[in-house]
Parts: sequence; C-alpha cells; structure tokens
Amino acid sequence: MSIKLNSGYFMPHQAFGFWELTPEECEIAVEGAVAEGWRFFDFAAVYGNEEACGRALGKVLKAGKVKREELFILSKLWATDWHQVEAACDKSLKDLQLDYVDLYLVHSPVGIDEQAGKDALGRRIRAKVPNHVLWSKMEGLVHAGKVKSIGVSNWSVLQLTDAMNYAKIPPAVNQLEIHPTYNLDEYTQWCLSVGIAVMGYCTLGTGKPDLTLAPITAAAKKHGVSPHQVIIKWSIQKGYCPITKVLERPLMRSNRTLNFELTPEEVKAITALDGGLDMKVVKHDGEFSLPLYSRL
Repeated sequence: MSIKLNSGYFMPHQAFGFWELTPEECEIAVEGAVAEGWRFFDFAAVYGNEEACGRALGKVLKAGKVKREELFILSKLWATDWHQVEAACDKSLKDLQLDYVDLYLVHSPVGIDEQAGKDALGRRIRAKVPNHVLWSKMEGLVHAGKVKSIGVSNWSVLQLTDAMNYAKIPPAVNQLEIHPTYNLDEYTQWCLSVGIAVMGYCTLGTGKPDLTLAPITAAAKKHGVSPHQVIIKWSIQKGYCPITKVLERPLMRSNRTLNFELTPEEVKAITALDGGLDMKVVKHDGEFSLPLYSRL
C-alpha cells in the first residue's frame, strides 16, 4: 500500500520515526524495523543521529537484508541551514551513506540566522532568506539528482498556498503534527484536495488522553486491537501517512498489522476529538518567537 505523490513517485503509507533516538537505539530501530517489514524511514539533521542511522543503514544494505530501491528515505533541512541548502543536504547524504534521498523537507516554518545571536528581547533572529528563494534551492536538489521529491513541514496554510504560486516543482508533502486531539482536519483535507500528501508526526499524541478516550477504546474493543492500532488506522483512513517509533519488535510488528477497517462513524467520532491548540504536543513558538500555530 502506498501514496502516489505529485512528483510521480510512490511513498509508503506508514513511516518509522527517529526523533529523540540515541545512536545505540538507531541501530536497534533500523535493524528491527527492516526485519519487521518497515521500508519508510523518517530522518532529520536536527535529530542529531543521522550518522548513526547511516551506519545502521549501511549494515543492513551490505548484509543484503534489503535493497536501497526498496527503501523510502526522508531527511529534512533545519532552520539554521536555510542559507546553505545544498551543503546541508550533502551533509545528510554523507551521514546517511546515501547517494540520494527519496524525500527532502523544509523542516521549519522560518529560517534562523545562527550567527546573529538574539535580539534585545532574547528572540532568535530570522534568516534573511525569502521562502521563494529557499524553494528554488530545494528545486535545485531535484535537478541535481540528490533528492527525488521535496516538501515542507510545519508550514502554515498561508505559506503553503503562497508556495503553490511560485513553485516550479510543487511541494509533494506537508508534514504536520496530527493525532486525534489535534488533527487540523480542514487544513489537511484541503492539502489532499490539491494533491499534496500529508504526513503526521506525534501520531499517538502524548499517549494520554488520545489513547484513553472513549471513541478510541471502544473501537479497539470492537475490533479486537489496541488503541495504538486504532489511532494509526484512523490516520491512514483519513488519507495520511502516520509516523510512529518503537524499539520493541512485537510493537513494530503490531503497528503494521492493521487488518481491520474503522467504520465511517468511528472515523468521524475520533476526528471530533480535536481539542485545538491546547492539545498540541510540539510548540516551537518560543524557539522561533512567532505565533506560528494559529489555526487560521
């Protein structure tokens, strides 16, 4: 099962994440996930573990446990690298021991000038790189064969609609925080309607309350599955590509074992759990000193 991107490539409908994993955990995760059938890995330079992930990837590829063309690899450009897109991508490719990545995202909604320090109010200073200039550099990565598809993450609806006006290569993916209690339903469904695939991180929220809410536990009981599986299935049935991460093999396996279908009523009830910004897990407002997460 896969999602066809507007770039013409196909993206698996589930991704395995590596945020906050230590180098040792990265090796366990890559080897275990490959053995359990995972083929889509979600990496990022800012996670600080791409070199360890690259060693693990090299190990499984050299051992013949999987072929490179069977994998879908994603990496991301962080806020402090908006002025050096190609160099940042090259660094990720070197660390991951790859010639190309299948998908490269602009990870942050604004760029940061790391050399400028902070302003008088203690706020980090934005990079003087217009979004359209940044995007042309991202398109250059495609033309150079270093990246097959490009997209964004954490961008507002205004940023994304503007990008659709100037992009020669349109964003193929929009990666956002998506879980039952914070699901941006109107925005994400609009993305799908204009041909932009949606990926969701923090798929299980913080665990509570998402995993414990009545529509989710009731569906889990009815279908004989775990609340984790219900939320992952809900995300897939909404048309998204959810990202999850676990180190235990049984959970790696069960997160991919989704041999059931939620009813339209169950999907609707779970979507209705949206509690707004108060339920958001990752908030970068303080880091970027901007009110980035308006629902407008």
